[in-house]
Amino acid sequence: MPSRPVQSIGLVFPAHAPAEDLPAFAARAEAHGYDELWVIEDCFLSGGLTLATAALAATERIHVGVGLLPAAVRNAAIVAMEIGTLGRMFPGRLTVAFGHGVESWMTQIDARPAKRLAALSEVVAAVRRLLAGEMVDAAGSFVTLRSVALENPPAVPPTILVGTAGPRGIALAGRRAQGLLLPEGCGPRFVADAKEIAEAAAETSAAPPRIVAYAWLRIDDDEPARLALTDAVSHWVNSGLFPGPVRAVGVDAPPQAERPVSRALADELSVVGSADQCGQAVGRFAGAGVDSLVLAAIGSDYAEQYERFADQVLPTVRVQPSAAA
Repeated sequence: MPSRPVQSIGLVFPAHAPAEDLPAFAARAEAHGYDELWVIEDCFLSGGLTLATAALAATERIHVGVGLLPAAVRNAAIVAMEIGTLGRMFPGRLTVAFGHGVESWMTQIDARPAKRLAALSEVVAAVRRLLAGEMVDAAGSFVTLRSVALENPPAVPPTILVGTAGPRGIALAGRRAQGLLLPEGCGPRFVADAKEIAEAAAETSAAPPRIVAYAWLRIDDDEPARLALTDAVSHWVNSGLFPGPVRAVGVDAPPQAERPVSRALADELSVVGSADQCGQAVGRFAGAGVDSLVLAAIGSDYAEQYERFADQVLPTVRVQPSAAA
């Protein structure tokens, strides 16, 4: 049993899973007792807000997150209108993360702004103000609005996060958004440092930034589970997209193919191993300051992995009513 239960446990609908499977997947996730379901927008697979709409419509309780929308692809007023519509239809059940987007994709579609951080900051600030019902005038380097206001802002504005693993983006999450979404590979050590950066950048009057972290999941006997993690870690290192998290765990080269990663590295990065080991991993993330831990199952049997976690681990890491009071 973790010493500090995590507030919320979620799961990821894999980016390459067929979109038509999502409604049934979402209903099962809710039935299994998960608190959150996160959908992914990647070029050129499925639209994040479209997926979120389908998941929300197929369920009654579960919170749905979108991770993430590339800020430079969206007009701030139009995306606020879309998010606000979902907020009115499904109040209190939606979180949306904005980020830079993968640079090669943004270049491929001619959507890479000259000042990426400024564009992200301006979009997030404008969207939050619009969702709050404000009349917005903006004349930034990326966002220009003239007396724009939503006709029907939601009574409960959806939560807006910044998704990133870079230090300047993490500070931006604390300063402009309501929290931070961290990708897979950001283990407890990195989480703790990111939380400190985000909180230091936040306004003193604001609520503490919410920390949401994706984490690889493989529940199995120890060695097969660590072997399954090898390919994920190799791709993570080779991508070159996550230099900060890679440095945080001291990895200087991809793990050797067809050999399980070490137990120590698995503990630093993931929720992998037996039910007891997975429960202990959840505790480490919670202790580092994660508010919502979102599991990303490794392997084509992801549905079975989520079911096993729900049966064997979820009851032991759940915040009990007495503890939450």
